[in-house]
Amino acid sequence: MVILLIAILIGLIPAVIAQNKGYSFVGFWIYGTLLFIIALPHVLIMKSNPKSTKKTDIISGGKKFKHSAEILETETMQNEKFDKTNAILAGVVFLISFIVYAITVQRSFSFWDCGEFIACAYILGIPHPPGTPLFVLLGRVFSLIPFVDDISYRINYISVISSAFTAMFSYLLTVKMVGYFFGEDRNKNINKFIAYIGGIAGALFVAFSRTNWANSVEAEVYGLGLALSVAIIWLTIKYYELRGTAQGTRIMFIVVFLATLGISIHMTVFLVLPISAIFFLLNRNTEKKDWLAICIFGITELLLILGISALDIPRGHVPFMLLSVLLLIGLFYYLRNKINWAVLIGLTAVGALLQSFSSYFLLAPILAGIIIILGILSKKYKFRFQWKIGLTIIIISAIGLSVHAFIPIRSELNPRIDENNPSRDWQTFVDYLDRKQYGQMSMIERMFKRRGLLSNQFGRHPHMGFWSYFEEQYSNTGVTFIFPFFALGLLGMIVAIRKRLEIGLPFFTLFLITSMGLVLYMNFADGTQYSFNTGDAYLEVRNRDYFFTPAFVFFGIAMGLGISALMQIIKEKFDASNPSLSKSLVYLSSIMVLLPGFALGNNYHACDRSQNYIPYNYAANILDTCEPNAILFTSGDNDTFPVWCLQEVYNYRKDVRVVNLSLLNTDWYVEQMKNRYDVPISLTEEQILWHNFETSQGIGKRPSKPFFDKARKRQTYLVPSRFGDRLVKVQDMMVDEIFIESLIKNDSGDGWTLKQPIYFSSAPYAESPLKLRDRANAVGLLYKIEPNPNPRLIDVNTGYDMYMNKYKFDGYENSEVYRDENATGVFLGVGINAIRIYNELINSGDDERATKLAEKIISVYPEYWQMYMLLADEYSKKGDTTKVRELFTSLVDTLDAFLASNEENIFYRQDLGLAYVELGRLDNDNTLTEKGVKYLWDAFAANPNSNYAFRKLYSSLVELGRYSEIQQAAKMYAEYKINLKDPILQQMLGSSPPSGMYAP
Repeated sequence: MVILLIAILIGLIPAVIAQNKGYSFVGFWIYGTLLFIIALPHVLIMKSNPKSTKKTDIISGGKKFKHSAEILETETMQNEKFDKTNAILAGVVFLISFIVYAITVQRSFSFWDCGEFIACAYILGIPHPPGTPLFVLLGRVFSLIPFVDDISYRINYISVISSAFTAMFSYLLTVKMVGYFFGEDRNKNINKFIAYIGGIAGALFVAFSRTNWANSVEAEVYGLGLALSVAIIWLTIKYYELRGTAQGTRIMFIVVFLATLGISIHMTVFLVLPISAIFFLLNRNTEKKDWLAICIFGITELLLILGISALDIPRGHVPFMLLSVLLLIGLFYYLRNKINWAVLIGLTAVGALLQSFSSYFLLAPILAGIIIILGILSKKYKFRFQWKIGLTIIIISAIGLSVHAFIPIRSELNPRIDENNPSRDWQTFVDYLDRKQYGQMSMIERMFKRRGLLSNQFGRHPHMGFWSYFEEQYSNTGVTFIFPFFALGLLGMIVAIRKRLEIGLPFFTLFLITSMGLVLYMNFADGTQYSFNTGDAYLEVRNRDYFFTPAFVFFGIAMGLGISALMQIIKEKFDASNPSLSKSLVYLSSIMVLLPGFALGNNYHACDRSQNYIPYNYAANILDTCEPNAILFTSGDNDTFPVWCLQEVYNYRKDVRVVNLSLLNTDWYVEQMKNRYDVPISLTEEQILWHNFETSQGIGKRPSKPFFDKARKRQTYLVPSRFGDRLVKVQDMMVDEIFIESLIKNDSGDGWTLKQPIYFSSAPYAESPLKLRDRANAVGLLYKIEPNPNPRLIDVNTGYDMYMNKYKFDGYENSEVYRDENATGVFLGVGINAIRIYNELINSGDDERATKLAEKIISVYPEYWQMYMLLADEYSKKGDTTKVRELFTSLVDTLDAFLASNEENIFYRQDLGLAYVELGRLDNDNTLTEKGVKYLWDAFAANPNSNYAFRKLYSSLVELGRYSEIQQAAKMYAEYKINLKDPILQQMLGSSPPSGMYAP
């Protein structure tokens, strides 16, 4: 601790100097601290006493036995003394990571799942399947510790602390693996130094990699899950060194417990167990060829999935399962004398969780019974069978999973957030754990029906391409990533395999499972395979990099191995001829420990959430738009989860009843809205809750009784059904039902009011028989149902007052607050609705208020280009070309700043393109026009599925008369099949609207 404090204080010196020169204070402070820490291994090594590494025979029972060098090395490792230097450096890595995360952590809550997790942690609610019960329980504990005022800030520290542990265990794992590079000479000071340097570098690569860091500063499950994953691999190697001992067996039990416990955080924790299982299954008589056979089996499995899915074989999971069983039988026969069969049976039961919880609940008791029977037979017939170990594995796995009992127990108490109501019955609980809400097809089965081109899934593609994410983790993209970073990772894995195949090859296989394996398993949609019959395989709605975080972490460790390998190569090259020079060159090469500084510098801005209060303000503005006791229909995660968090955690506007339209398609949610939130719904539980029933096509689900759909004047069940030429969703029927049940008819019968105000975060669905969209007045950010709406469907005065006096815009104006395109897209409605008010004010002749509103939006939300355009039009009508030019110059400067701060955000690129095109037209400057068109093309090419990017490019190309480019853009846009619904695209391509259940 003292050493770290000294390092931090010394690091202040270059930081102060850098700040005076205009550079980043925080960045140079961290760099200065790291420079000091580079010297730390030198100092600590010199202080330690060299230990003898002379080979000795192992004495047992007074007799000497000859052991192979490998066994001698393992026995030596078992007897190694505690390495104080290693422990100190592990602590230093933890603290460096912790400090960086603490500086950059979100001070409130983020978009997407964070708001839901924080809200559920605070009230002990039930989040979306499969529930993450351990995270919820830990979150509740953190929420009670008053180290900061904001509850969300407290819960975010789960990720801060757990990710710092991830870095620490990454250090320990790297050092342990590098130790195998040196065999019995691992305890020589110079070799220890090489291991320490590789460990520090690998750990900091892990700590500062883009996706891991981003997950470490918000209330997400991935930080805690990764800490367990890396700890499990480290423990597995400890087991390898202690296998055959009682201590080794205890480590195996700990690993099984942590892996199954980790499922209560996220399923990715369980990905590492198959690799650990290899170590647990094999006895000490295994040879390198046996390890090679097992790892080749794992890699062959991945290649089988790749080949079968590429061939698009119908029901491809069937031949895959058959081939896998045959290969597995052959492998087990080959290894029959080297496998602990009791452990195998126990781990088979645990491994059923990879398929589903229901498989585990079925197999675990059966296999436990088989183990007991075999144990009895082994005593009778005198054959070796360690039944106690196998049975203990199953029992421990059940203990690890027992935390899931929190879900139905807490659900029974009806918390305000209780997704799926898993306490309803056993089958509902199991379906919840198996994520049946997201589809009945198993992930194994879906894996063989590709939802995207393999080239897109593995390569660069918006929102899901693996390589797109991989190359941005540690440095800039392209050649900068290939060398030295990718090269170092490959070198590390190659040397690890060559030096100790039993360690290196399983580690390489683990990387393949968490990268290639997850690409195949998750089967993310690229938008090119969209189906109008099922509505499936549209382009992923946001970046899916977080699923690949384990691969990025393990590759960061591999780069640490690569640095140590390179240092060892330098040492060996000069050791024989010039030992003194060799040592000097090794110490000099330790400067490679600074390579993670590229990740730190490259990712700092994107991962710094310390000043980001936009999600908080966005949610507050939504709630502040609502009148007391309103019903608010929301559309998705980002207009629901932040609102939940504000209501439950901050006790803000809990009078507003939030009804999520996506969840309103489920029976449990409809029932909760009726019985827990007092949303007016006339249906009984028998008309709401689904039950299994037999059909000619198998088992279906529907309520036991139908209800009368008042809006469509029909008797039907509360399930998706056809009405006329379209599919009516449950949410559509329920929206109409809630509206009708809220009506208060006037005595005369020719008018109505509502029992409570009803709002929508986006316009109501257009096909409602009740014409709700025609009754929806735009009020600020929302749409309010009115009996006598404004003919223009907008409440100008209320909306104007909201924007000018009530809404909070802190953070919107600051280009230094990082926001990706998903976040930018969320609050586009802020600008769109402001423009509607502006246009109405202009049309009514209220130029003064219109100008004030425009100036306010430009001031608080300066990135929104369209307000500049509209205000410029007004100045143009008045002949004030100076102000027009000033506006566009200001817009270009503003968008330049936002783009420089958020380089991957295509919104800023396309908007800047529009600004340059307009400025070029204004100044009759073709250079500016061409620059603008290039920006527009770059933005569209980055995501050709983007409706915004296509329309902005299209409008500019039409204005410039570039018709061949328009056709080119149309063809790229049409590759994403869902866009064939677009009437503009149909007109351009001369095509007809698509047909199918989900066609327009």
